[in-house]
Amino acid sequence: MARKPKGDKKAKPAAKAEETTAPDAQQAPRFPLFYKAPRPVEATRHAKSGLIENMDVGFASDANAIPVNVVEFAVAARHYPIVFSTAEPSLPVVVTGLRTGTNAFVGTDSSWARGFYVPAYVRRYPFILMENTEKEQFILCVDEESGAMTDGGERQLFNEEGKPSELTDRALEFCRAYHGQYEATRQFVAALNEHELLTDNSTEIRLADDRKIQMQGYKVIDREKFDKLPDDVFLEWRKKNWLPVVYSHLVSLSNWPSVLQRAADRAMED
Repeated sequence: MARKPKGDKKAKPAAKAEETTAPDAQQAPRFPLFYKAPRPVEATRHAKSGLIENMDVGFASDANAIPVNVVEFAVAARHYPIVFSTAEPSLPVVVTGLRTGTNAFVGTDSSWARGFYVPAYVRRYPFILMENTEKEQFILCVDEESGAMTDGGERQLFNEEGKPSELTDRALEFCRAYHGQYEATRQFVAALNEHELLTDNSTEIRLADDRKIQMQGYKVIDREKFDKLPDDVFLEWRKKNWLPVVYSHLVSLSNWPSVLQRAADRAMED
């Protein structure tokens, strides 16, 4: 199933810190975060394939940072710190854990913490739009090693006539929308870089036992430089609805204690 737009760039949160890790993207993986073996959704290959019922989010349990798009900033800022990766391009991520390989918002039952926003990047899985080998169009793919694939069942990818099922149509629509949001995010980040507004940052977090964790390896918007933007640029950003995005990001930086609390709650579950 093909689409024309350009597709997802690889965005992987990694990190480095003194005692723990913060989001970073020093090395690009072969496939985007979570994806192991994405293959084009095709009737010849997936005629009898479907998805399991009640798919969980265990696949995200070791991701301490997850990509988000600008359209998600307002709601994500209520729950997570939103920062920018240090590798180019400096794409935004929500911080979901204080240590590498740990997502404090995925419980032992592989469900997302109740009451917390689930990023679209997570909700999209196991589907994704990827460029074909000629890089001329985008194709709907599914991760065949997601653990969510099954033979038979009610959630089939194709119907008996060999046409895409409602499930596949919804997945394609979601991935199209995600792609558009991703491109809008790239434009926003390009503007941040054009005006040199992203700066390296670190955060010190004090644990319950008085130990301190230094979170580093990420960027934030420099508030002082942002406040000094020329009036014409400020007005342009207002027309593009980027000002609420900036403010959501800045407000979100007060959410580090929330991640710490979730990490403590998650430790109690083990």
